[in-house]
Amino acid sequence: MKYKVRREFSIKVGFQVNQKHVKNAAELTNEVLADLPASLYRSLDFKTVSSVIGSVFCDTLAKETKAIVNPIEKGHPDLVPAHAAGATEATLRNYPEGLEIKCTVGNIEQGANLRAGQQRIGRLTGITWQAHHREVAALMGLAWDFANQRESFVFPAITGVFYADDLAEEDWGAVSGTTGRNTKVSGMRVSGKDKMAAGWILLLDDAEYIAGFARTLGTPG
Repeated sequence: MKYKVRREFSIKVGFQVNQKHVKNAAELTNEVLADLPASLYRSLDFKTVSSVIGSVFCDTLAKETKAIVNPIEKGHPDLVPAHAAGATEATLRNYPEGLEIKCTVGNIEQGANLRAGQQRIGRLTGITWQAHHREVAALMGLAWDFANQRESFVFPAITGVFYADDLAEEDWGAVSGTTGRNTKVSGMRVSGKDKMAAGWILLLDDAEYIAGFARTLGTPG
């Protein structure tokens, strides 16, 4: 799989992250995903697959940047500097440095009923990242699709990586799922998506995907 890469991308969030780190992490993530049995993807819902992809990418990017995955399950951000390993649980719940990462497969046309292994880009109607609150100001957003053809199955693969560090509360919608067992989530609004598109880092080098991102997310800047 070939990617179009934004060469000048480089941020410092307690550790350095540049386009090479992101590209290497995406490619390693795709390899891991393709090594898993196809039957696994047929049995999992896409929200769970998104979680798997996000977790694998976090782990590979941490190794590339010499950062660490946040040691506690509900800690934020997802990646923190290596020296945070000795921090308290209370501090790790909202560590002052690091990188928050979210993953989405996007929304498709109503009634499309696409299954695992079927490419979604042609039926994609939108890309929305979700957060548990509206205070997320900096985010690396991953998009994925069944895009990695291996013999008789098309495996999941990262198709785009985007980043914005100027998100405001107004870029996030109202928090839903505040009753019962539902998880509290806030979906990114169009204004936030525009910022993410402008901060693209990596795009699958395929005309259909580049056009699909422009249609659903905004023209990559």
